Amino acid sequence: MIRLPRLGAVVLLLFAVSCSRAMPEPAPTPEQRGPQPGVTPTDTGAAAARPAVPAQPRAYSRVITPGARTQRGLFIIHQIGERLYYEIPRQELDRDMLLIARAVAGTGSAGNRVLRWERTGNRVFLRLRAFAAVADTSTAIHRAVAATSFGALVASFPIESFGPDSAPVIDVTRLFTTNVGEFAGINGVAADRSFVEAVHVFPTNVDVVATQTGSQTPPGSPPGTRAMSSTVRMSWSMLRLPETPMMPRLHDKRVGYISTPLVDYGRTEHRATPRRYIHRFRLEKRDPSAPVSAPVKPIVFWIDRATPEWLVEYVKRGVEAWDRAFRDAGFENAIVARQAPRQEEDPAWSMHDARHSIIYWRASMVQNATGGQTVDPRSGEIIKAEVNMFHNIMNLLRNWYFIQVSPLDSRARTLPLPDSLMGRLVQYVVTHEVGHAIGFPHNMKASSQYPVDSLRSPAFLRRMGGHVSTLMDYSRYNYVAQPEDSIPLDLLVPDVGPYDRFAVMWGHTPIPGATTPDDEKPMLDSWARMQDTMPWLRYETSDATNDPGSLTEAVGDSDAVSATALGLKNLERVMKSMLAVAEKPGEDYTVLNELYGEAVTQWSRYMSHVAAVVGSAESQERYGTGPRFFPTSRERQREAVRFLNANAFRPPGYLMDGEILRRIESEGIVARVRTAQTRVLTTLLADARLNRMIEYEALAARDAATYTVAELLGDLRTGVWGELRASSVRIDVHRRNLQRAYIETVDARINPPPRPATPAPAGPGGGGVAAALPQTSDARAILRGELIEIDQQVEAAIRRAGDSMTRLHLQDVHFQIRRILEPQR
Repeated sequence: MIRLPRLGAVVLLLFAVSCSRAMPEPAPTPEQRGPQPGVTPTDTGAAAARPAVPAQPRAYSRVITPGARTQRGLFIIHQIGERLYYEIPRQELDRDMLLIARAVAGTGSAGNRVLRWERTGNRVFLRLRAFAAVADTSTAIHRAVAATSFGALVASFPIESFGPDSAPVIDVTRLFTTNVGEFAGINGVAADRSFVEAVHVFPTNVDVVATQTGSQTPPGSPPGTRAMSSTVRMSWSMLRLPETPMMPRLHDKRVGYISTPLVDYGRTEHRATPRRYIHRFRLEKRDPSAPVSAPVKPIVFWIDRATPEWLVEYVKRGVEAWDRAFRDAGFENAIVARQAPRQEEDPAWSMHDARHSIIYWRASMVQNATGGQTVDPRSGEIIKAEVNMFHNIMNLLRNWYFIQVSPLDSRARTLPLPDSLMGRLVQYVVTHEVGHAIGFPHNMKASSQYPVDSLRSPAFLRRMGGHVSTLMDYSRYNYVAQPEDSIPLDLLVPDVGPYDRFAVMWGHTPIPGATTPDDEKPMLDSWARMQDTMPWLRYETSDATNDPGSLTEAVGDSDAVSATALGLKNLERVMKSMLAVAEKPGEDYTVLNELYGEAVTQWSRYMSHVAAVVGSAESQERYGTGPRFFPTSRERQREAVRFLNANAFRPPGYLMDGEILRRIESEGIVARVRTAQTRVLTTLLADARLNRMIEYEALAARDAATYTVAELLGDLRTGVWGELRASSVRIDVHRRNLQRAYIETVDARINPPPRPATPAPAGPGGGGVAAALPQTSDARAILRGELIEIDQQVEAAIRRAGDSMTRLHLQDVHFQIRRILEPQR
């Protein structure tokens, strides 16, 4: 049991994991021959054939021989040949230690665990620890929590000897070279092909690097594929956790933080109370009385030496962009970036040292970047953070920037982009990923908090610091702005914004007089309520799955029609310049193919933003201060469908540019358009959306105007089947595909394959059925009625078909509708 500082709570083990047995160890080296340490009585198989455990530990000099290579730090580490010994000071026993496992070469299993070294008689055990249950030591229930929480023993080691201070000396080689599950980076670690490579010891941690060979099935292999031999280089850093955990700060759904869950059984509520601790670095003012002070220990990110030289300064700026946000929390110079030292500058410095937060530069074709953190589970304190920058992220950044804002920036109309521009784009990604690394999740709500027309105003953008209130949104570049708006180029790319500064302030500002997390709640609540009057400080609503303001890749408020119309204007400009930009004598058409694909994806994405308005509800996370969900008005939903009829269901000619298409493909545009249009249709006619619209209609006041499923289908009939009203009916290939997709989509709703209803969790009103199926809701009747109406129009239109392909198509549509409405029994 461990008492949390100032909390009076004891953190207890929650789970147990079965102990892994050792695999046979490699034969001893010549210098190891002679008296050998035994194994514990529980070892079996080949290991059991080794000599029995000596009755008493041997003399220190017989174990740690003069040829040992010794390092001192958290433990005293001895390497003798291929054997690795830990001499564990007594004060380090029964201390919680964080094990951070990483694959540094090859593909291996990584993860973090909390462990504790314990001595019993002449053995040392390594026990798993977890911290998901708490109870105050003064309560009776803490005994019950303790009884149900018992950590698994990962490994057992006979004590070979004792150091001068009675520190047990144990041989830990097999932790890293055999199949001990919690240390295995690969399945079935084979001792004869695994070995320790390097060991580094520091004041608070021990780092080990080893090669492990085992077997694994290649990713993506079909079932039954035989596993093949595979080798991985693993790094383990065992770090002593702080003796006094940081005082946690409680999570609040209104402010976006990654958090650690726990259950407090010792509180006075009439239930086991779920609680969450936000992830944050421990920042303490060097001068507590100063409004703004340097921290006792700043957040330091080390830049990988593999980072291209010309990008190092941009990476540094990307990290330190967060410093101005920490000033709002009362800290100056709180976050800094430094380049990792060269080997000759500091031979003991390791990128895998658990004390270091690193920005890795990965030689990879992956077009991505990631950020994350390792935390003390007792408090949410970030112990180590990391960012992974994959080299080919630059290719993705080029594509995004060209497709979205090249009409606004002449630098982007020549490829490759100049280094200064690409450096700025990399800086943006680094800042975003550092945001994750210091504790922030995405906030897709932020991009919908500025009016669309304001995003065309240089004065507004300068005042707010850009087109989105946080760079933790996926609101890439300001595609709403038009060339005539003359937006300064530095405002096209997101930067640390008002929400970011608010969130850092909320999570890190010291609250005078607070000695427990509960003491902080009134002040934190008052800060969170700032969102009521300043919407740009809002975070995503936790369970709002249909909020049109919480979309990825969107720019501007929930008026998606206006934003998309402006985006389409820029996209048309992009298409007109694409061939001139991407075609270069002596080069193939790879770049043109990529850019064209990105343009079609962007067009499809715009359509999805508009489709999300239908059957939607805007939201604001609240704590006991009023409604959280607000169904979107009938007028806005109907406007969205009319926009889709005009733009999604009649694809723009600029995407059909034969000059481009005949350079990149011999076929494919018809299928590509059909796929994009089908995606819009299936979105609009999704089961959940139709049922939601039926519910909104049922809950609306009698005189309220709600957009109904019947109105949606009527509007879609106008957009998808508009040719049926013409005096001479002619339907081109894209429209024929669209109409077939409509019939297939409705068929899937009316006659889905049999599936059981999903029981909904029982709540205060009892159980229920989640997302009623169409055949058990009004949606089925409305869809059948709509097909009957369409079929009548189709029958009449067949006689007015202006060409044979149209006639054949309509006859087939009539046949398919009859099949759907009257399926064979």
